[in-house]
Amino acid sequence: MLEGLAQALPLMVLPHDQVLVTRTRLDHYVQLVRAQAHLDLNAGVPAVECADLMRQAVPWWDDARIASQLTDRGDDPLLRSYLWAYPAGIDWFAALAGAGDTVVRRVIKAAYRDPLTPEDLMRLWPEGPVIGGG
Repeated sequence: MLEGLAQALPLMVLPHDQVLVTRTRLDHYVQLVRAQAHLDLNAGVPAVECADLMRQAVPWWDDARIASQLTDRGDDPLLRSYLWAYPAGIDWFAALAGAGDTVVRRVIKAAYRDPLTPEDLMRLWPEGPVIGGG
């Protein structure tokens, strides 16, 4: 989950820096596109269909980039699990950025004190979204 914190931290540290916030939100969006491809591949959607969806969602990616993204999510199960951490983490922490200073401080302090599981984080912010969707 610390991957997600690192990716979304600009939203909490410099929320008025529009360029940084825009860049972070764009990365969040791209991570969500990757997550959808991840889910689709694991559900048996043909790679060609996943590629078409990615091409529509991220038109600045060329075919080689899309193929790489799909290959990474279709090979080794350990790599697939690792790659799932990125979109799941940034999505949860991007939502946390809008939760208010008290909650943000509590979660960040706890996350830097001890390694936390997704369940630990959701206990710290029970009103937040389910990590990884659900």
